[in-house]
Amino acid sequence: MSDGEPPTGPPGRTEDVFARHGPRLFRIAYGMLGSTTRAEDVVRDVRLRWQATDRAVVADPQAYLTTATTRLSIRAALSARTRRASYIGPWLPEPLDTDNGGATGAEGTKPVAFDVLLMLERLDLAERAAFVLRETLSSPYAEIAAVLGVDEAQARHLVHRARRHLATDRVADRQGREDTAGQKRGGDGAEDYEAA
Repeated sequence: MSDGEPPTGPPGRTEDVFARHGPRLFRIAYGMLGSTTRAEDVVRDVRLRWQATDRAVVADPQAYLTTATTRLSIRAALSARTRRASYIGPWLPEPLDTDNGGATGAEGTKPVAFDVLLMLERLDLAERAAFVLRETLSSPYAEIAAVLGVDEAQARHLVHRARRHLATDRVADRQGREDTAGQKRGGDGAEDYEAA
């Protein structure tokens, strides 16, 4: 390797590895950020870091890329929260375009539903990262722990707390919709129930 060349390892290996893991990295970033544009930015930044990384010191490329993507996504989410503090109106995530092959064909991944993205916004970032890794990528707790820099028990606890918060949010959201529907019918809905 000559001076000025990035330490890419064997020819083509850099892009092959990244191409293999790219859809997974996008799912992580999109699940964390709820924005295709910002997710693509994170994945591009990870690609640049990967190209500049000495592969001799990377024992597990998937772990390296997953960790880099998760941490850059957390940083981007913190930045976005700061910007949204002055935003007027509710922030809504961008729906993922699945009709045009929008990063859904990645092996071992599940799409993140729009309503789940809205609820993920209410979680703290560690819970959100743990949930996205576990639920959309089926990552083992040991991997989640390594990515987040916690022990395996803490990783399990983060996923458990995220699930509990999301379940609570779903119940509250369902109750809110039922209350709204009852008000639109002109009552609390009790009369309609008794009539039925």
